[in-house]
Amino acid sequence: MQMITMFLLLLTTGVGLSGITGYLIFGPLAYRHLQDRGALIGLHAFSPAFLSFVLRGQFRSRDDRNLNGLATPAQVLLWSCILGTVGSAILVTLYQWQNP
Repeated sequence: MQMITMFLLLLTTGVGLSGITGYLIFGPLAYRHLQDRGALIGLHAFSPAFLSFVLRGQFRSRDDRNLNGLATPAQVLLWSCILGTVGSAILVTLYQWQNP
């Protein structure tokens, strides 16, 4: 494996892992904040309904500055998790395809 490929794989894996770790902190906090306000979106912070709610930024339609402060980092971290995972998968697939 070339050095640039190893570097990119390490970079994308690190971005994905930091996204997962950060969402594990901010996702449940944002979900609990919504739950305290009486809004239930999905069954838990990792349900597909809540994940799509955060990814699309639908929390901004509610005029709650505290929710924006919790859900915006969750959105950024969730996108970094997705992009890092996809980038790692693409790099591994390309490497396996070039070196059978």
